[in-house]
Amino acid sequence: MKVYNVEIFDQEFNFIFNTAVEDQKYEEDYLDPEKSKVELPGNAPIKVNNIIRLYNEDSDYFGIVGEVKEKDDGTTEVSYTSVEGFFDQEILINVDEITGTYEQYIKACIDSLYVTNPDISQRLPLSVTAVTSTQNWDFEYDIENEPKDDDDDPPLHEVAFINILDDLIIPAFKIYGIVLYWTFDIPNKIINIDITKNTDAVKTIEVSMPNIIDKNVTVRKVKKRINKVNIWNKKDFERKAVYYLHSDDTFDTTDTDRITPVVYKNQTVSTDNNATCISKKVKALKSDYNEVKKWNKLEPEERTEEELLAAQTAMADVNAFVSLGWTYNSTDGYFYDANSIKIGDEDWGEDEDGFILAFEAWADTPEAAVYGEATALSLFTAKADAKALSNFSKNKYDNNIKIEVSNDDERLGPTHMKIGQVVHVIEDGISYETVLTGREIEDTTTLVFGFIRLELTKILKGRS
Repeated sequence: MKVYNVEIFDQEFNFIFNTAVEDQKYEEDYLDPEKSKVELPGNAPIKVNNIIRLYNEDSDYFGIVGEVKEKDDGTTEVSYTSVEGFFDQEILINVDEITGTYEQYIKACIDSLYVTNPDISQRLPLSVTAVTSTQNWDFEYDIENEPKDDDDDPPLHEVAFINILDDLIIPAFKIYGIVLYWTFDIPNKIINIDITKNTDAVKTIEVSMPNIIDKNVTVRKVKKRINKVNIWNKKDFERKAVYYLHSDDTFDTTDTDRITPVVYKNQTVSTDNNATCISKKVKALKSDYNEVKKWNKLEPEERTEEELLAAQTAMADVNAFVSLGWTYNSTDGYFYDANSIKIGDEDWGEDEDGFILAFEAWADTPEAAVYGEATALSLFTAKADAKALSNFSKNKYDNNIKIEVSNDDERLGPTHMKIGQVVHVIEDGISYETVLTGREIEDTTTLVFGFIRLELTKILKGRS
């Protein structure tokens, strides 16, 4: 019988107390953070959100305390979950700020919730790093402030409520193979989180091998797999793309080497059309103008390098779209137009600055039309690519496979295999591709693969 040392820390990693317990069962499920339990002797001084560590010579587990119960026999029952449990939280997002790679956006949401939150009491000691870079991604969300009537003006910024775990982290794993890996750095009092893809080589497991103690292979039978997706821009239904699944499991918009018979699905994405892209660029140019004008009005002693960089970037953006010949004079530190007029000092109209009128005039030029078409197409293509990937990926890893081995199995190394590990499981000569999504560790280790139980998890949470 193994003994585990137990250490308890507060959220700032300040040590509270330690004790010892006998054999414990450890569970983790990336699709739904598991609540493991441990009974500690006496009335342990533990609070919700404390950090718990259980370790011995073979294992080292960390968790976040979710519930504490003092029992009649004098012991304390502590329920704890993985770090993922922290992110089962709803936040309000600005749709305009959905930018960068998928990993960067997940980081931005986590940081806003726990790292830079203005409510200091809500902050946690997290250091989040976006390691890999996934482009052309998308996720599902519902706009909260869409106009109710056609005559209503569109909102200045579209917003949506999302659950970081259900709407970002799980889809990132299921569709793009992105995983959150965390380590607890006790000396430096911080939890490090890497957002990355599992790049470990694919493993092959033959369940008939003698090192397999027990196994359970469940594969969902899919009669018809989607092999064609029609996608429209739901804002106007003018732009459309059609994606085809090919025999090598790749997909694109090329109508060759297709899988038949055709099983298709109609989908929509929401992206700006040509006119909206041009309108937003005009607003951005006006903002650029204000950025430069603000610099010119600053007293020299008030200026910073950051403000100068912002003004120079704004000047470059204006020059790229409207031929106003703006320049920066490093001698006196001011920005000028092509007529050597200091930007912000001119008065070319009673109601609006001449530059503002120039930006609005640009919107009617052939150059603006080319910009609007290219930008709208790029936005649509990126979202359509991601939507197609999401649809073609729905049947991937559509299985639930459990394999039990000894904790010290040298062939598989079950306690060290990382979530996201892709595995080919061979049973009765048939190979099933799957991915590690959880494990249960007690006297033996049970590795849990596949996504089938994800739908049940959503139903139990009331999010299906």
